[in-house]
Amino acid sequence: MKKSLLTVITFVLVLINLALTGVLTFVLVPYVSSANKLVSSVATAIELEQKAGASESGSGGGYSIEQLEVYDLNADKDDKGTTINLKKGADGKDHYAVLKVTLSINTESENYKKYKETLDAKKSLIQTEINDVVASHTIDEMRSDQEGVQQEILKELQKMYGDDFIVDVGFSSATYQ
Repeated sequence: MKKSLLTVITFVLVLINLALTGVLTFVLVPYVSSANKLVSSVATAIELEQKAGASESGSGGGYSIEQLEVYDLNADKDDKGTTINLKKGADGKDHYAVLKVTLSINTESENYKKYKETLDAKKSLIQTEINDVVASHTIDEMRSDQEGVQQEILKELQKMYGDDFIVDVGFSSATYQ
């Protein structure tokens, strides 16, 4: 008699547990699914923002590799790069950067035929713009935000040549001292 009473009590507790689990499931599922939708939409927004940032900043800005031509400002094999004095930092010491700069040029730009032939002749103007931008930064800024400096250079060069001629600036070699 005691065994069957214990069995009945266990069976009733299992049924109560099952009923409460069912109620809990039906109450929580809508909240969980709405939370999942919110997380998904936030993740999508972040991904879109990252893609937009990537197309703005470097890597040719969404241009295919066939459209891009690389122009090396330091084309000579013996050229170790351009030495640029940097702004004094917190330590008060003089620092400099030795950079080899490459430009990515859009071959399908309307300005390509117009400016391509004059790039060698205007190399010193381009170098001056690069020097001005780099010289306005400290060594710590150059080390911590090299991509930001490249974007500043790109903006200055795009003022000279138009937005779709030079589409990226890179440092093939960068040494800071």
